[in-house]
Amino acid sequence: MTIVVVAPERVKKLQNQYPWLYADEIAEIRGDAHAGELVEIRDARGDFIARAFFSPTSHIAARIITYDASEKINRAFFERRFEQALARRVHAIVNTNALRLVHGEADQLPGLVVDRFADTLVVQFRNAGVENFRKEILQALKKIFPAQGAYERSDTQARREEGLELRVGVLYGDVPNEISIFEDDVEFFVNPLAGQKTGFYLDQRDNRRLLRTMVMGSDAAQPSRVLDVFSYTGAFSLHAAKAGAHALAVDKDQVALQQLEANARRNNLSERVGARWGDAEKVLAQLVQERRSFSHIVLDPPTLAKHKNEVPPAKQLFTRLTTDALRLLEPNGILFLSTCAYHISVNDLIEVSRIAAGDVSRRASVITVTYQPADHPWILQIPETLYLKTLVLRVE
Repeated sequence: MTIVVVAPERVKKLQNQYPWLYADEIAEIRGDAHAGELVEIRDARGDFIARAFFSPTSHIAARIITYDASEKINRAFFERRFEQALARRVHAIVNTNALRLVHGEADQLPGLVVDRFADTLVVQFRNAGVENFRKEILQALKKIFPAQGAYERSDTQARREEGLELRVGVLYGDVPNEISIFEDDVEFFVNPLAGQKTGFYLDQRDNRRLLRTMVMGSDAAQPSRVLDVFSYTGAFSLHAAKAGAHALAVDKDQVALQQLEANARRNNLSERVGARWGDAEKVLAQLVQERRSFSHIVLDPPTLAKHKNEVPPAKQLFTRLTTDALRLLEPNGILFLSTCAYHISVNDLIEVSRIAAGDVSRRASVITVTYQPADHPWILQIPETLYLKTLVLRVE
């Protein structure tokens, strides 16, 4: 097995459970490993640190899979990892039949993502390492996570960066074109074959529930009016409407908005859920011109900064979006401002909100800051596993 020797100043980081070894942290490579092959990571004295998937063309040259020198990487290994992942989620995720079962490095399985939607699994093999163990992984999935079928959505940029072809299709069993899932008392149709990511944004589950506790229903003197920006299939809108609010969903994906309308009909909420197609920034400006107002606004854009150098323009866009959102928010209204970008911090969201509030002369107070739910674990030693941050504000 090829040996990768770590630069002395980087040894402690790996020993402290950080799973990535960058190319510029390698002192020496003894052998000729190819993409996805297992390598041993050692220090300059030859002491074993970990075993990892090797990636010669990536800036992340090795992704640690085990710290146990005696542990064999085979079907039994993946079964143990899946059992451990399942144990982390027992009793933590309730009142839904849709959750993330495996979350890559956070579950000590770098590059592997598995979501459950009712009786269907949706799987992503994101790097050459897990690709090389595809057979063993699928065997372990069938045993630990029994399902009617499994569908592959390995159509990520990460695969391109490793020189892997994109793969989409049925892995095994029967996979319906649409899957019915529930989240509390709201039902959704999910399309894993053509939807974004794996078909549904499971990581906003807790925030949808939080919004629902804050809206006023039809029994109130004035029911809440919710603006759901970057709505995708409108999960925030549907939860709010189920609680009696009126919601307007905004997205540039027409297919997603059609799915929202179908989900609204399924939940008998069509009278309380509307949709507007278009670019979010332009639609917000139009709503300002129309003198619309809302009691609750959700801004949940896609990843705007995949790299650190993209943060400044992302913050500028966030500021423009937030400024117009505050123009639409009625006095004492609630704003949810979310980012799914690791490189954008809570402090960045606070700065954006402070600038936007100043631009429209509004006073804002922080109600809470939330993070991703328990089925998307945040590992203390792996800062990159904290990606979803949401700032919840009350604006006077």
